[in-house]
Amino acid sequence: MRLRMKILLTVLLAVFAAVSLMAVLTDLGVLDAAAPAAADSGYMLRDWDGYVGVFCPPDGAEPVTVTDIRVGDLPLPDRLALTMGIPAQDHGQVVRLLEDLGP
Repeated sequence: MRLRMKILLTVLLAVFAAVSLMAVLTDLGVLDAAAPAAADSGYMLRDWDGYVGVFCPPDGAEPVTVTDIRVGDLPLPDRLALTMGIPAQDHGQVVRLLEDLGP
């Protein structure tokens, strides 16, 4: 009986963790419409050799700027978002996103 209770609690915690992660990724805009937004945007923030890189065009092979923001120092949701790419419509939005990611 105790084993069943432990298994049930473990499953419930795992489900709660998954739902929480999905909520965070949705708030960051990663799960909602990341692919269509990326096609329309002029910039993309992605991981580049362990640092946040700004790409223009979004699907460019080389970043136009590499920041001093270390991806490894960021919270997990931000690291996941950078793995998929964070789209930005204009330079102002790039600056705001970098301010949010920075220390």
